[in-house]
Amino acid sequence: MKESPPGLTAAKDLVYVGDVHLDGADAHLEAFLGFLDGLRGTTGRLVFLGDLFNLWIGRRELEQPHQRAVAQQLETLRRDGMVVRYVEGNRDYRIAPAYVGSALDDATLDGVSEEFGGRRLWAIHGDLANPADRNYRRWRRVSRSSLFWVLFNLLPRKRRMRVADAIERKMRRSNRDFKRVFPEREVRAYAAGFLEQGYDTVVLGHFHVEKDLTAVAPGPQGRILVLPEWRESRRHLRVGPQGCVEFVNSV
Repeated sequence: MKESPPGLTAAKDLVYVGDVHLDGADAHLEAFLGFLDGLRGTTGRLVFLGDLFNLWIGRRELEQPHQRAVAQQLETLRRDGMVVRYVEGNRDYRIAPAYVGSALDDATLDGVSEEFGGRRLWAIHGDLANPADRNYRRWRRVSRSSLFWVLFNLLPRKRRMRVADAIERKMRRSNRDFKRVFPEREVRAYAAGFLEQGYDTVVLGHFHVEKDLTAVAPGPQGRILVLPEWRESRRHLRVGPQGCVEFVNSV
């Protein structure tokens, strides 16, 4: 579990962004860079809930121009005093070694905790929320295994790029059936596990739909917020210093 890093500015907002899915030569890139630039002055900390790119591997030698442009913008935000955190999604692999300390303050697969505006918030990508998605879970275990990445990193760069392309195509085809209908019952059960730990707000990505759900008795009470896909919605979640939580337009 990742706790809030030190040195945060309480007077500025906490922002969550989900599922941008940028790709090479992406028409959405400039709009996204403009959105990031516009956060300066109002945002003290920025949390990405995964899938910033269609595929992001934490190896600088595999970095693409669109990824470099975003990383440089995040470095600028951090130099200005913003804290930038990253929760890996199902299209992110081992980001921390390459980007923590430059573009990011921290990066984890396991979720992050924030205490802000009188709230205790837990944020995680959400790709494990639906236990019925067995094919994806099997692929996740294989693709995140240490052996997989040891073998991957032994390959020449060009071969690794071809393997990365194959992974990206695999991810495009994966769990389509489980994204056609929002699995509300499963999401509520998944979030309840975090609410039971004392969090009052759970923030998820992954499902590409905007949801503001209220967890009610007999289970633990609280709010369950599912982030929309930024790429199409141009929406993000903003938490104010007084604890106000709302989805807002990004541009």
